[in-house]
Amino acid sequence: MQTRRVFPFAWSALLCGLTLAVGGSARAQTPQTSWQRSVEASGTVLYGAASQRVLNGLLALSSESDARQLRADLQTGYGDAIDLVTRERRVIVRNTRGTFGIDLTPRARWSPFAFGLAETSLQQRLAARVSAGAGGKFTAWRPDSVRAGFQEDASMSLAFLSEQTRGLGQTDSTRSAGVGTRHRWSLRLRYRTRVGDALRFSHLTLYQPTVDRVARYTMESISTLAVPLRSALELTLTHRERLDSEARDRGAPSNRDGQLLFGVRASF
Repeated sequence: MQTRRVFPFAWSALLCGLTLAVGGSARAQTPQTSWQRSVEASGTVLYGAASQRVLNGLLALSSESDARQLRADLQTGYGDAIDLVTRERRVIVRNTRGTFGIDLTPRARWSPFAFGLAETSLQQRLAARVSAGAGGKFTAWRPDSVRAGFQEDASMSLAFLSEQTRGLGQTDSTRSAGVGTRHRWSLRLRYRTRVGDALRFSHLTLYQPTVDRVARYTMESISTLAVPLRSALELTLTHRERLDSEARDRGAPSNRDGQLLFGVRASF
């Protein structure tokens, strides 16, 4: 009973963040900012001795001013492989993830934020995972200017979130480990910079242990190199790795889910 009462608090925090952002923007006399949009397609293909393909798509939307930053993205992935003996094709990757976040006073050294996430994943045996929370961000380094739409900074943040997970194949009568409600701390480290004039680098590490047990955690690491081709087009190389200490409890073959992807990103 207590768990069911605590979980809605994170949703309340997210709704409060929305209210503050909308109310603050109505009162603040700041210049209007345009929305930044990007579309990215990436993937890997193996052929010959092995026949495998993984494709990913990403849609991102953001807007930033002195008073607030809004961001949302939708990511989806699909992959399959052919058994060279039986010639049967089977799905090995299928996932969808949507996120939404609000930062208040994002250009200040300290800024509060709220966020929400919903995802599914065949690899980690997630039928549905929904979470929401709120916290604060500290920006340790940021140049005075943002060049060509690429933001450079180094920051860390700490938040609290509540999460509800349902495993693939789970029913009310067949409850299993690795599902249910979790309350987590969320520690995020992010670094974005330019390497010369032609290369852009970004890295994000996210560590989310449960409040009552540090060994029960999720972790995500994303590193991206981008080479601009034109003002709104760039080539990307991304290494993404996700860890879930309870994935095998839900029937996943591994707690680790890693991908190395080559892609093209367009911003407009």
